[in-house]
Amino acid sequence: MKKTKKKIKALIIAVLLIFPLIVSAMTKMPEGTSYKGEYYPTTDFEFIYDLSYEKGGETIREHNILEENLRLINEADEFIIADLFLFNDEYNKDSGLYPKSVERVTDALIAKKAENPDMPVVLITDPINNFYGAYEQKYITKLKDGGVDVVITELNALKDSNILVSGYYRCYTKWFGTDGLYWLPNFFEKDAHKVNLRSVIKLANFKANHRKVVITDKEAMVSSANPHDPSSYHSNIALRLKGDVIGDLLETEKTVIALSGGIVPDVTYSYGGETVGEIPKIRIVTENEIKNSLIESMDASGYGDEIRLGIFYISDFDILDALGRAADRGADVKIVADPNKDAFGIEKNGSPNRSALCELYEEHENVDVRWYATKGEQYHGKTAVFNYKRNGETRVILGSANFTRRNIGGFNLETDAEIIMDSTDKRAEGINAYFDRIWENEDGEYTLPIEEYYEDGFLMRILWKIQEVTGLCSW
Repeated sequence: MKKTKKKIKALIIAVLLIFPLIVSAMTKMPEGTSYKGEYYPTTDFEFIYDLSYEKGGETIREHNILEENLRLINEADEFIIADLFLFNDEYNKDSGLYPKSVERVTDALIAKKAENPDMPVVLITDPINNFYGAYEQKYITKLKDGGVDVVITELNALKDSNILVSGYYRCYTKWFGTDGLYWLPNFFEKDAHKVNLRSVIKLANFKANHRKVVITDKEAMVSSANPHDPSSYHSNIALRLKGDVIGDLLETEKTVIALSGGIVPDVTYSYGGETVGEIPKIRIVTENEIKNSLIESMDASGYGDEIRLGIFYISDFDILDALGRAADRGADVKIVADPNKDAFGIEKNGSPNRSALCELYEEHENVDVRWYATKGEQYHGKTAVFNYKRNGETRVILGSANFTRRNIGGFNLETDAEIIMDSTDKRAEGINAYFDRIWENEDGEYTLPIEEYYEDGFLMRILWKIQEVTGLCSW
């Protein structure tokens, strides 16, 4: 009898331990995500970038993206929908102050709503800004008080990338919410509102609406930049665009509003300009379709072609394999990457970039890597440029998505734009000039040789692979 009870108890424990993992592994992304739009011809787009670098011992900030986003907001007449991942000013202010980026965007949205109270003005953002429900961040409160519709993304609707945490969270924890006794210190700012254990557990799911999009009735921006105070000095990229492709972009944002339980605004986009010819052309890709587009473009690269990457995180096995194959076919692969050493005042260990890229460099002759010379900020861009010499075509994929399993594997919410144009197009030449500038250190110190942060340690190379597979990491 005792043996039977022990067996029953062991079976119950096994079910309680294993069932959540099965539930988590079976989760799927909501309908309407992992979107691949059609190509739309358009001539009205612009590549924009932010750069922080040193020149003659002086720190230079060439920053344009925030100003462009503010211009879009200020010039809107009929609607504004912004989807912005980090939207707070929480950081350790004892070590210095950053520009008030989030305050400027908040004030601009409220001013536009006050100017036209009937105009739909929507901010979609990630629950990280409210520390996953532990409190309501002050700028979100200010936006609501100003009449702006704020949609906090429902991350539970997303597919689980980290089943070792998310399964147990789904089955045993999420039902209790994140209300209750707040006694734990805030990770982001020591003097900020305290948090509780359930909000920390929700954070450990490592999910995000990581998009950075602003859409108005006139134009749109797809970007890697957050209007987040401690991110203000990061180097970033963006694409300002007009054209019918914005209709697709708008639909992808309506999907996020709907899955988060928000009221979907009844707005549409109509382009009144002219297009000439079939290219340049642009399409919108989100989530897993970003990965598909990247691999398709890499697989199309061969002898004499050029691949240029500027990336904050790269760790996806399929992407690394595709880069290696392209290099082995004779493509010239050059990668500028963040050294993964700085994160808002915290020193990081270099994962995943140093291990992943040093291994790629060792294994493929035509791969070259340089690290961006960060000084506390991050090289936060997410850009892939493909110059196909055989047909004179340039393809560019850029936006919010890092090249990691979580970002492009259909787990996070991400938005990129994909552009195809003649290599002689002035925008293609400008994007290539941007890359050449930082690669060659033209008129400033931007990048460092791979040896500066070379990682060949066995344990570190194993660690990033385990983290990539399990999702037990912030990237």
